[in-house]
Amino acid sequence: MLTKFLDFFGWARANSPWMVHYCSGCCSLEILALMGPRFDWERYGFMPVPSPRQADFIVITGLVSRKVLPVLLMTYDQMPKPRYVFAIGSCAFDGGPYYDSTSVVTNIPEILPPDVFVAGCPPTPEAILEGLLEMKKIIREKREAKAEKEGTWREILKQELEKNPLLAKQPFFVGG
Repeated sequence: MLTKFLDFFGWARANSPWMVHYCSGCCSLEILALMGPRFDWERYGFMPVPSPRQADFIVITGLVSRKVLPVLLMTYDQMPKPRYVFAIGSCAFDGGPYYDSTSVVTNIPEILPPDVFVAGCPPTPEAILEGLLEMKKIIREKREAKAEKEGTWREILKQELEKNPLLAKQPFFVGG
């Protein structure tokens, strides 16, 4: 009986994944297109949530600067396990057209490896929707998140908190 009950929750979680956004670039406009009536991503069960504490995966839509990298890592750290990463656009992969800027983090896949990456600058809403459906498949199969086994995000977050202890005292950070 308990097994069937837990299976039901696993089914519900896989078919209605909740996401927290980290929108820092123009790819976030393509996310807005997915919310509209043409694509209506709620038909597919996707739901944005304002808090990382209820999210199944984080959506990185754009460029990550060195200044906001600790905030991105703290947001990911607050998510319950299993937690996944969904990256959109070339900026979220290697800095995109801003790769040569000293303030842009160009190795995000090494720090926080995405489970699903949608290429493009910006990618089409259809491609993003296909990537989201792939994310549902990963959640359904209960695969281990890439960031949990490969990423260097824990070490970088620890270094950032040592450099700036005030970050840990922010009301949005609980620590994991």
